[in-house]
Amino acid sequence: MTRQEEIEFLFVDYIPNELEEGILYIAAEFGAVVHLCFDGCGERVSTPLHPGQWTLTFDGTTVSLSPSVGNWGLPCRSHYIIRRNRVVWAADWSTEAVVRSAASDRQAVDRPAIPRATNRRSLIQILKLVFSGRGSR
Repeated sequence: MTRQEEIEFLFVDYIPNELEEGILYIAAEFGAVVHLCFDGCGERVSTPLHPGQWTLTFDGTTVSLSPSVGNWGLPCRSHYIIRRNRVVWAADWSTEAVVRSAASDRQAVDRPAIPRATNRRSLIQILKLVFSGRGSR
């Protein structure tokens, strides 16, 4: 498969074992967002929702994920941002930049996430009402 330019998303109760290409699976209750690498290499990519990791934005029609997804541990080393169901491809990073970012991310993950948990619960309640456990496809 080739690089994805546009993706779909699916709200799920649990992340399935078998993933389809081009779909962002969102298990909001568990703060889990998983997909197959959008460059087409077929590797499974996990982007946990946490203030020090990733934030998901749902506008009722599209999803965005920030910050960027840097798959530095994969052979493809793909790097992209998901913005309104579109994959915005970004440049590769140097080893030094990856190391600096990883250190910063570790510090952010160690910070308390109490305000975020309240927001996540609200998001889950809204998603359950709107989609009854189903997403856009």
